[in-house]
Parts: sequence; structure tokens; C-alpha cells
Amino acid sequence: MNEGRTATPPMKWIWPFELIERIGEGGMGIVYRARYVVNGREVAVKMLPGDVSDKIVLARFEREMEVLKNLRHTNIVRCFGGACEDKQRFYAMELISGGSLEDVLQSRGKLSWEQVVEYGRQMCAALSCSHAAGVVHRDVKPSNFLIAADGSLKLSDFGLATVVAARRITAAGKTAGTLLYMSPEQIRGGDITPASDLYALGCVFYELLTGRPPFVGDSPAATLHMHCKQEIPRASQVALDSPPAFDDLIRRMMAKAPADRPASAEAVSEELGQIASSMMMVQTRRSSNGGSRLSQRPTGSDPDRPRLESARTPAAPLSVPSRSGDVSTPRWLPLALGTALAFSLLANVVLRRADSRADAWAATWETLSTDPNMVVRQSALHALAATEGNDHERAEVFRKRLSDEDPTIRLAAVQGLGKLGSNGKIAMVELMRIQKEDSAAGVREMAIQAVSAIKDAPSPGSWMWPLTVLCLLATAGTGVYWWIKQGQTE
Repeated sequence: MNEGRTATPPMKWIWPFELIERIGEGGMGIVYRARYVVNGREVAVKMLPGDVSDKIVLARFEREMEVLKNLRHTNIVRCFGGACEDKQRFYAMELISGGSLEDVLQSRGKLSWEQVVEYGRQMCAALSCSHAAGVVHRDVKPSNFLIAADGSLKLSDFGLATVVAARRITAAGKTAGTLLYMSPEQIRGGDITPASDLYALGCVFYELLTGRPPFVGDSPAATLHMHCKQEIPRASQVALDSPPAFDDLIRRMMAKAPADRPASAEAVSEELGQIASSMMMVQTRRSSNGGSRLSQRPTGSDPDRPRLESARTPAAPLSVPSRSGDVSTPRWLPLALGTALAFSLLANVVLRRADSRADAWAATWETLSTDPNMVVRQSALHALAATEGNDHERAEVFRKRLSDEDPTIRLAAVQGLGKLGSNGKIAMVELMRIQKEDSAAGVREMAIQAVSAIKDAPSPGSWMWPLTVLCLLATAGTGVYWWIKQGQTE
């Protein structure tokens, strides 16, 4: 949980926790820094005052405890459980000491589009896990995204969350949430779905890019009216370097009708990756002075042409023995051998074309993944994971980044290896070490998932067997045809 202002707690103990100081306070309770006496670990203890009797508040507090206890994800605050002692409701969760995105906005004003993309993908990962469990957060805003010691984001405060198809906690005729990020259907008291969280997330993206929320009226009622009726502003009019594609994504996320928004948090994350990938390529072409093979490519030319031409070089003529006595060469033999040669050349051309392009892509992304700017390195690794190419070359790029000093870079590299299936085996030793020894818990958890995905993936090259059989069948079929044809003509 996020640290805030401190104060001496009114009580010293709430077993098995020693309360050290008060670090936060809100409508859903007071948060204390505490020590778990069993192992000395510091945690955050969220406590509801004992004099609270409002049934809605009590239900929301219990809902938050239940939701957090059942959600396990790198980008969601972890709950360790709770209890009720002498009418005192409380639960413990991991202590997040890096502040929140709201704190970052207050200190820096706004963020670069690259940083918003990187944070945005983590936000989408948290919401994807929540939505998959049937939980709609309903209060997505910068202050509810906390920053862990390793720089990753943690979604917190599920006090307003509802489980899809479950009975609502909100009293009839009332709305719940923060006005600056509230979707039109939430304002009108309509059905709350994952699309409502995506609307709020679009508002958060806009604020991170521009430094201010998209809709701010002179009164709460005016703000609500703007959400429901006013045209969605463009972030690029304030953040001039923001990509136009980012503008379009935010506007679709903030569509008035839920059906017009992206299909899911995963879909938003994929678009963010595509935005980062396309912009990185543009920047590489502009800044590169002959260093990148991609920037040297003339319009309409094929950088792989020399290699492909050499692959098409005719083989030495086949020496076929002439007829001698009763020994004859079947007429179908040259055609059959020619067919086999054609298949071989075709496979060679296709494979070498793929390898050549993969080499070019890998060289570019490897350069970007070593950039001094941490955001550039993160975006490069995420884009490389979504790029088609030589999986072995991509795995090498990811493997080299496993030792990066920044935990978010190591996390991106581990994620990339996990997506490569059995091609990630070249880094299996490093991944097994990371899952046991890495200083960041999130990186360790991701390494466990990556190792499991790599072990369960089918072996590469299994598609070659069907192709080989197809070639043999084609050759045999051609031979039989010409053998029958020869028998009919002689």
C-alpha cells in the first residue's frame, strides 16, 4: 500500500501485527505500516474504525479484502489475509513504498508518451487479470496505481469493485467512483462492465500525457455532464510529441457507448505495443546515419536480393547415363529429380529470406535494447516480443538483457523468452537462476511462468517432417505417373 502522511497509531498491537505508524487514510479505512511478528516482515495493515456501522461501508471493506485475496498478479497489490478482532476489521497487504502515479504527476507535471506506454501495458495486465476473474475495479485512477521498489506498477484499492453478475454493493440510485474518471454508464447508474474500467483508463492515459484530466467542469455536475455529452479532446493538442495512434486509441477507449470501446484490456495492451514498435522504427530511421540496415533500405528494394540470387544459382548439370544394352534410364527420372530440386530450392529461398530479415530486425532491436534510456530499452523488448522473426535471434537478444541492472528490463526480457516457447531454452539456466535469486519478486514470479511455458512448448522444426513427406510423395507420384505413361506409349 502507498505511504502517505505519518502519525502515531492509537493502538500498538493488533495481533499478529505490531502497528508502527499511520501512513494513509481514506473513506475505506486507515492504513498503517506494521510488522508481522512471526518473521519481522513489514506490511501494510488496512483497518476499518471500530465505530463504523454503515452496512454499505462494511460490505465494501469486506469485498475489497475478498477480491484482493483471490487476485494474484505481479501488477496487483497482494493481500495476505484479514480478520475481525473485537469488532475491528482489518487485513494485511504488501507494503508499497514508492508512492503513486498521482505523486509522479504532482512532481513532474506529465510523462513522456514512451513512459505512458510502458506504464499503460502494466495497467492493462492488472485489469486483464481482474476482469478474467470477473472483477470490475470501478475506480481506476492515478492514485490507485502504486509504484513498487523495482519500478513496476501495482493496482490497489478494490473497495468499489464488484463481481460481474453479483449483487451490487452500491445503494440504489447512487453512483460510486471518482468523478474525473467515471464512465457515462457509471454516471447514469447503468450496467458496469470491464468496458467501464477501460473508459477510466483512457482518462488516466490522457492525464499522464497532458498533466490534466480530460474533463474538468466548474462543478461536479458540470464534470459529469462533460463525460456524457462533450466531445473527447485530443491529447496531442497538449502533448505535441504524442503519436496520433495514441490519440485514436484514447478516443476509442473513452467512447460514450461501451460497445464502441476496445474489446478488452489485452487488446489495449497490444495496441500500445504496436504504437511503441512503429514509433521506434520511425525514430530509428530518422536518427540512424547508415548504422541501421533498415534505414539503408531504398523504397521498393529488397535488401535480401543478393542472398536470394545466390540461392537461385543453377546446380551443376546432372550426369545421366545413356542407354547401354538392356539397362535404360526411366524417362520420368529427370522430371522427378527436377521436382525434388525445385522443392529444395523453394524451401532454401523461403528459409534464407526469413533468416536474412530476422538478422536485420534482430540487429536493430539489439541496438535499441541496449539504449541508455530505460524506457527505450523496455519498449524495444516489448516490440521485439510482438515481432515476427527468427526466434533464435530474438531469444539471444532477450537472454542478454536478463542481467540488466533495471528490474523492469529483466522482467520484459523474461516475458519475451516465455513467449518464444522451446526457442527460449537457450536461456533456461539463467531463467532458473532468476526464479530463485532475483531481487525483484515480480521478476522471480515471471521467470517461473516462463520456465513452465518453455518446458511445455513443442519442439521447433516439427513442421519440417510434413514438408519432407510432402516432397517425397510428390516425387513418388510423379515417378509413378511417368512410369505408367511410358508403359502406355511403348
